[in-house]
Amino acid sequence: MKPKNFNMFSLILVLTMLLFISCGKKSDHKGVEFNLKILPETLTDFLYIKMNYQFNLTDKFQGLDDDYRVFVHFWRLNTKEMLLQDDHTPEKSITQWKANESLSYSRVVFIPQFLDEFDIDFEGYEEIKLTVGLYKPAEEENKIILHQEILKVAMASYNAPEKVYDEGWHEPETDPKIKNPEEQTWQWTAKRAVCIIENPGKESLLIIRGGVDKSIFEDQKVIFKINDKILEDFIPKTAKFSRKYIISPEMMGTEDEFKLIIETDKTFIPSDLNKDVKDDRELGIQIFFLYFRENIK
Repeated sequence: MKPKNFNMFSLILVLTMLLFISCGKKSDHKGVEFNLKILPETLTDFLYIKMNYQFNLTDKFQGLDDDYRVFVHFWRLNTKEMLLQDDHTPEKSITQWKANESLSYSRVVFIPQFLDEFDIDFEGYEEIKLTVGLYKPAEEENKIILHQEILKVAMASYNAPEKVYDEGWHEPETDPKIKNPEEQTWQWTAKRAVCIIENPGKESLLIIRGGVDKSIFEDQKVIFKINDKILEDFIPKTAKFSRKYIISPEMMGTEDEFKLIIETDKTFIPSDLNKDVKDDRELGIQIFFLYFRENIK
C-alpha cells in the first residue's frame, strides 16, 4: 500500500505542475484574454528582455472602474525571493478599456546578474516564476492573475559575447553605502582603456553608464571608439552620464574580436590633489555599467 500511495501522490504532483505551467500561456479572466511573448526566447541573467503584452477584451468584458494597474513579478523559486518587478500603468488607462477591443504594447526589463556558477547546487540554470496580472494599489491582496509560467534562466556567460578588460583598467571598487545601487560598483579607467569583445556578427546593443568628477574638471571630454573609429565624443553635462548605441556588424568588422576603446582628454592623480590621500593612480572616468548583447527588436 505504501508504494501505491506514493505513486498516486507523485502523479497528482506532476499533473498539478503541468496544469500550473500550461495555464501561463493564455488566460481569460472577466473577459480579458491575455497573451505574452518574451524576446529573446533564450533567457540569461545580465540581459535586457522585451515583453510584448496583448490584451484582447471580449464581449464579456464589463469594464474595470477602479484604478487598476498591471503587475509583473519575477520570483526565484529556490530562495522564494522576488528577483525583479515591473508594475506599471498601460498607456491607455485600464479604466478606459472597452469590450471587443485589443491593446498591445511592449516594455523592456533588465534581468540582473544573480547566478553563481560556483554554488554547489547550481545546475547551469535557475527556474524563476513569472506572474502577470491586474491589481489595485489600495487592495494588493485582491489580484487578478492573468499569466503564470516557469522560466529557465541560464548564466550570461553561456550566451553573451565574451568581454576582456585589457589595458587601462583599474581594479573594481564597491561602496554599499552609496544610495543608488547602480552606482555602488565601478571601475576607473586611465587616460585610455581597452575592452576586447567577442564579435557576434549581429546587430548589438551597447550601453555604457559612467561618471566624471566635475569638481576637478568641468569640461572633461569622453571619447568612445569601436576599432579606433570614433563612436561619439562629448562633454557630459552632469557628473553621471548614460549612453546607448546600436552597433552594426559592419562597425565591428570581420575579425573574431573587436575593440571598444574609452578615452578622455584629462586625467588626475588623487595624491597630487590631496597629500593625505595615498592613491597615485592615474584616473580618467568611472564606468558603472557596460552592457553588450545582441539587440532585441
